[in-house]
Amino acid sequence: MLRSTKVPAAAALLAAPAVLYLLAFFYAPLAYLAVYSGEKGLLAPYIEVLTRPHYHLIILNSAAVAAATALVVTLLALAPSYYIALEAGRRERIILLALFVSPFIVDVLLRTLSIKLVLSLAGIGPGWKATFIGLVYENLPLGILFAFAGVSSVSRSLVEAARTLGAGRLQVYRSIVAPLALPWLAAGFVVVFLVSFTDYVVPSLLGGTTGFTVGSLIYHLILSGDRWDLGGAVTLLVTLLSATAAYAVFRQAYRVL
Repeated sequence: MLRSTKVPAAAALLAAPAVLYLLAFFYAPLAYLAVYSGEKGLLAPYIEVLTRPHYHLIILNSAAVAAATALVVTLLALAPSYYIALEAGRRERIILLALFVSPFIVDVLLRTLSIKLVLSLAGIGPGWKATFIGLVYENLPLGILFAFAGVSSVSRSLVEAARTLGAGRLQVYRSIVAPLALPWLAAGFVVVFLVSFTDYVVPSLLGGTTGFTVGSLIYHLILSGDRWDLGGAVTLLVTLLSATAAYAVFRQAYRVL
């Protein structure tokens, strides 16, 4: 009886810093934007955002590019994560993980300027194609880390048993590794989607006048146009859309399991 009361208290104490951090730096600013967005009318900015095709186009294009980015990153992360987790030796695994994580050491602005230079040399100018390539380039290490975490949770003995019975690498991944690592793959997909959906730096440097995304829209509404009501409305609607998409992906992933 005493044990059952101590465990929730300890768990609550451990979770308290994270909960307070989210309340202070995520939910409180969202609440502030919700209040500010209704300054000129409770529903007026939301009605304007929902009824103007210009905003619809920007949000849908941003969501489409973010979904494509998340899908490509997840697919590209499958092979290296499988090799690092189940094929590489201990020292090789550490080296490969360090190589994949090392891009995060460089500032995102410098990374984006670097890929912009490479794209210009390849004849790819500003636009949606450059934005998509830049987002995949930026988020691939993140996708590999999530996929590696999922594949690492699979027992090597289970994989070796499947190989002993004659299963090839592709069959092992499709039948054993992928289903067991699916929650991590889904988490990686969601995180990359959310980061790409509201990214500002990459679309600003690579999108030009055509690759205008949600991040750029919010920046121009709030900081350039001084339209905090519309900017707050777009932010809250995008947050709701992102949360709905994340819920749908996780629900589908766990339903498959």
